[in-house]
Amino acid sequence: MSTAGPVQLDLAATASELAAAAGHGPLQPLGLGQVIDGDGALGGLTAAVAALAGDGVRVTVLAAATPMTVGGRDLREVVSGLLGDARWVTAGPAAGDLHADEATVAAARAACDGARCVVSVGSGTLTDIGKAAAPAGVPLVAVQTATSVNGYSDPFSVLLRTGVKRTTPSRWPDVLVIDPAVLAGAPPDLNRAGLGDLVSMFTCTADWYLAGAVGLDPTYSPAVAGLNRRYGERLLELAAGDLLSPASLAELARILTLSGIAMGVAGSTAPSSGMEHMISHLLEMAAGARGQAGSYHGTQVGVATLVAAATWAHVRRAVDGGALGRPAVLPDPDQARDRITAAFKDLDGTGAMAAECFADYAKKLRALAAGDPLARLRDGWERHDAALGAVLGEPAVLAAALRAAGLPDRFAALPEPVDDALARWAVASSPLQRARFSVTDLAMLLGCWEDGDVDEVLAAAGVLAGPS
Repeated sequence: MSTAGPVQLDLAATASELAAAAGHGPLQPLGLGQVIDGDGALGGLTAAVAALAGDGVRVTVLAAATPMTVGGRDLREVVSGLLGDARWVTAGPAAGDLHADEATVAAARAACDGARCVVSVGSGTLTDIGKAAAPAGVPLVAVQTATSVNGYSDPFSVLLRTGVKRTTPSRWPDVLVIDPAVLAGAPPDLNRAGLGDLVSMFTCTADWYLAGAVGLDPTYSPAVAGLNRRYGERLLELAAGDLLSPASLAELARILTLSGIAMGVAGSTAPSSGMEHMISHLLEMAAGARGQAGSYHGTQVGVATLVAAATWAHVRRAVDGGALGRPAVLPDPDQARDRITAAFKDLDGTGAMAAECFADYAKKLRALAAGDPLARLRDGWERHDAALGAVLGEPAVLAAALRAAGLPDRFAALPEPVDDALARWAVASSPLQRARFSVTDLAMLLGCWEDGDVDEVLAAAGVLAGPS
């Protein structure tokens, strides 16, 4: 499924490839109109805006207060020089971290009201806010400032709802601008985070396949899965090389772009988001609820991917031992509600966070109760196991790639360290956060997601600090 590097990004060819595959499953139109990338790409911003909105239109530029540079110059000054008399809107606080919460998104939306063209200049969270805030029908240009996440090129925004991270339909950017010189001006750890986010392709692709195989996700498409997983081997090569060079960052950004496109045409983030992302989301929710700083999303995803890979190995061993031949262990709705309430009570005494999670999780419970959720796997496990084995990565290989890229491979080694108790909570609770079916749900159905199983997976992944 992997293609040798260097990474190529041809939007027209990708659109043609997806159009040819559309007859084999439900795909959404590719709404990203243009990608301007390569050396000097930022210089194309003026022409891109003129083509979309016409000459002389005053542009609304959305950015965070975070300092940004390109080639040692203030990026805001450079963008202002390209756009002329632009109206700048600062999203979020004047100091501190930017969060896509209800108040911040509402303020950005109000500030963009009446705009004739919106340009977002920032990393992942700012881009998500821009996609949610830009008025319908108004051209949107996204200037990517880091290789932090894969959300620049999709029609979704990850927003906070009562403290819970939720992927919300928003819109595609009309144009995405990716200039290696701009990327190189981002903090090194922020750029490395994108590699952590992408390492998840070695587990989330299997989760998406699994959800389709059990009949709980009709959006699964082999063509889209292949697009997301195509440059897996090249990603590992980039991790082992000079990742922060402009040339490597350009390749990393292209893989991130393809990952975002895969999510967009699937109509879901499932192609690029499985168990590992659920773990990271829970850690972010915990940090936010406690008023604490968190590590970059992609950096956490990298560590969580090791857990997901170990969970897959654990489940496949259980199946080899006969677990698939036994009746499915269906979660009891009342017990599930109690478990979710208990899982989130220390983070939110009001119960709103638990209620939000259970409302989504209950959709999965109803689907599982509609029939034997393991029947389809039993009928063709040998075929399914071969397909899963073709996309899954070995935990040791993935851990080595993270280390080579300068990323942590344990929760306690994150820039904002996570202790063993919190890490275990996030891993054990990961299937309770949302409706999406993942390997942990299969583990629960097989009866191999009890406390001892969670401890075994964490030990195999090697992600805990252990005794001091």
